[in-house]
Amino acid sequence: MWFEQIYSGFVTLAFVGAACYISYPFNKLDVKRAYRRNYGTNERVMLSKRDHRLTGNQYVISGLDSIKDA
Repeated sequence: MWFEQIYSGFVTLAFVGAACYISYPFNKLDVKRAYRRNYGTNERVMLSKRDHRLTGNQYVISGLDSIKDA
């Protein structure tokens, strides 16, 4: 019947909600902030673009060793 679908809807919403919010405590433990990649400020966006330009991958964080000597 129609009321049997309500239970599966609640279970689905619970799992989707848990997937959205379960990463917060793990990120706080691992990287000490709520989100792994925080693009909330213009400076963070520019740093991501710099890493992409220097290393070819925006997810590989580049340090001084990635800058080629002149």
